[in-house]
Amino acid sequence: MTTSEFLTHVVASNHHNPYVQNAAKTFHGVFIEAAKLELKRRGLPSEDFDYSQLKGALNRVHNREDCADFAVPALVRLLKEYREMLPAEVVTEIETELIGFRYWLSEPGEINACYFTENHQPLYHSAEILVGSMFPDTVFPSDGNTGAWHAEHGKKMLRRWIDWRTRFGFSEWTCNYYEEDIIALLGLTEYCDDEEIKKRSRLLINTLMFDTAINTFKGSWIGSRGRTYPRYLVDPMNEGISQVCRLYFGEGSIDGGLSDVATLMAIYDYQVPEAIIKVANDPSPVMIGRERMSVNSKDARMYGVDPDDFDNIMFFWGLQVYCYEEVIEQSKHVINPHSWMNERINAYSEKYRLCDAAGVACDKDPDFTAMTQTDIYVYKTPDYAVSCSQDFRRGKQGYQQHPWGAHLGGRAIVYTNHPGSLEYRDRPNAIAGNWYLPRCVQHENVVLSVYRVPADIIRMLETHAYFPQKEFDQIVEKGGWVFGRKDNAYVALKSLNRAEWKPSDPEMYQVVYGSEWERYYTDKPFFYHANGHANVWVTELGSKAQNGSFESFIAGFDGVEICGDTFNFTYNSPSQGEMRFGWDGPLTVKGEEIQIKDYPRYDNPFCKAEFNSKRLEISCGGSECIIDHEA
Repeated sequence: MTTSEFLTHVVASNHHNPYVQNAAKTFHGVFIEAAKLELKRRGLPSEDFDYSQLKGALNRVHNREDCADFAVPALVRLLKEYREMLPAEVVTEIETELIGFRYWLSEPGEINACYFTENHQPLYHSAEILVGSMFPDTVFPSDGNTGAWHAEHGKKMLRRWIDWRTRFGFSEWTCNYYEEDIIALLGLTEYCDDEEIKKRSRLLINTLMFDTAINTFKGSWIGSRGRTYPRYLVDPMNEGISQVCRLYFGEGSIDGGLSDVATLMAIYDYQVPEAIIKVANDPSPVMIGRERMSVNSKDARMYGVDPDDFDNIMFFWGLQVYCYEEVIEQSKHVINPHSWMNERINAYSEKYRLCDAAGVACDKDPDFTAMTQTDIYVYKTPDYAVSCSQDFRRGKQGYQQHPWGAHLGGRAIVYTNHPGSLEYRDRPNAIAGNWYLPRCVQHENVVLSVYRVPADIIRMLETHAYFPQKEFDQIVEKGGWVFGRKDNAYVALKSLNRAEWKPSDPEMYQVVYGSEWERYYTDKPFFYHANGHANVWVTELGSKAQNGSFESFIAGFDGVEICGDTFNFTYNSPSQGEMRFGWDGPLTVKGEEIQIKDYPRYDNPFCKAEFNSKRLEISCGGSECIIDHEA
């Protein structure tokens, strides 16, 4: 699919796709208008400009609302390329709103938006660079500084962010927030007047696309993710990355909601290196990848990121580590003292002082939002894929982190979690995230998940598996195992505790699909539920190519049990042999200890790179791509 064909589809979908039709009510409509104007710029048929599609974005920027920064890259593109195609009054309004926007936390006034997560930081910095450069002599009313001043301020902040991402990868790993990172960087590749930033932005987009090639299956994220939401877990077609995969890799859906990132990449006609495209389409019967991203709070100083230096505070806030003991005093100075964030920071600061005075130990790295070091294991076949963040923050409170997942194609997805609530909107909730994080590990096609929920939280002393019966061609229950088949892919799931199916819940479909929910609703269960604060879940994948018939796959589990408890157990896998694991201690397979921590930055058939490296050499199918930030 060419970029022009994709843009034509985006514009046409505005009339028949209910998710795209609602774009004008949000900030997404500006991307549709940019697509229309780009088609006209290319001399291709397109629809007339519709000002109403811009109002959502312009209002959000005007009111400095959360996620207003998501729309700014498209507004910048309108001014840069389509100024002569727009009514003069629209150009003036866009300019006025961008000049009047608030570009950083240090500017005066109330803060109504999130500036500091990993994806928001580059969006604000790139916007400040590009808008400041367009109006260098104009005084920006938010703080009284000129556009030229803002451009330099944005460059200083962005260089630091790019360097952290180059060395350590992404704390919001392999999830929908890659889309926002790419959107933030695209305009810089073409319009930034700083050649180093321009080139490094392109290199970082290529890194994100390589990560996407490794960690997607049939156009969707596989499983392990730093942050996620119900609408992406339940229906991968809602993921913006699916349309990116369709555009560049040939697999993925273009019929979900509007993908801002795919639309903007098509508008820029961004060219992904051939080697990365070949990685995504690699036909190998098995691909095993190990990958490390982010750093633990206590290790930052070792890597030259000093928590005592306020210039590094956004590194920790990008990890969503706000209350780590070594950084908490700096955190107090990020935003206004009376801000909503400061109450959390002050509470932990007081707790540390009281515990120290009483000589009582406490967790000094407590943030439930934290996305610290993750060691990702990926196992891909032509029929299924599964990935896991190995032993990620076991036993700590969680947020939107999604440690593991198996993908058998379409909406046939399996994973386990400790629900944060009984509904579907909170973070964490019934289906997305974990209130208390498990100890999960993966070896090839097997995932072992151990949960130990503190008894004193009283409620939600339970775990469950998401296993949507509707999405499988066959479901078989035998010997305490649940087996599923989707096309030629198989999955087996077992709980140490007794488990049972929960009735289907219409609310889940309402949250995921909105007004269209009845089209997707089924009374077939999607939760396989087990009571108990402590539990073990075992998941094993297979396929027709690996196991023969589905019946043969099922027969391999006759008499197979989970022997032991959450502290130490044995699982005799039909494919891997004896596996031993527990809450503490190593993972062993056939008596051999398996490394589950401190992976290289990349260790897969296409790229070998040490962690904290600024150079990646990617090769596949005779093509090579060098990503070198020091060259």
